Amino acid sequence: MNKFLGKTMLLRVLAGLALMGMFSAAQAQTDNVNVQLGVNSSQTMLDITTRGNCSDNNQNGCVQVGKNKKARINFSFTGGRKCDLQEGARWNLDEVYLGGKNSPSKPGIWGNLDSEVQADFDVADATSGLLNKETGSNDQSIIIFDQNNYAYDIWYLVTAVCKGTDGSRLAVIESDPRIKNGGAD
Repeated sequence: MNKFLGKTMLLRVLAGLALMGMFSAAQAQTDNVNVQLGVNSSQTMLDITTRGNCSDNNQNGCVQVGKNKKARINFSFTGGRKCDLQEGARWNLDEVYLGGKNSPSKPGIWGNLDSEVQADFDVADATSGLLNKETGSNDQSIIIFDQNNYAYDIWYLVTAVCKGTDGSRLAVIESDPRIKNGGAD
């Protein structure tokens, strides 16, 4: 009886270790990327202070997701949030849009997302390019998840809104770097 219990216990321990290994490997394949944004001094645009990690055409905020990796991208607000348009008004991060797949320059119109982009991102509206925000997002941080199943470049647009004390939208500003997906095998 003890030999049977010993073998059963050993099998359970080995199965648990195998599961932990698979979980760890899956976790290792997800990169956490933080893109920091702040309102410029004239309050006319969002400045990105995080250096990009793209191998070519790099600019601040450019996010390159390596082949066979996924990315949790956190756009976070840094610096002052006071909006000068009204007493007590504050800048809040608002939305993230995608567009201009494989375009060498920023798109004139956002959206029109094809099936590959929709498979990679949690898209709220493919026509406008609006993404759903991941759990944990708020007015100072927007989190999106990139499955990175397909290889392509795409531009992202992050918006911030100046909200009055009554909740009114007084102004919208933005920033628009790109994401370079390496895809999966």
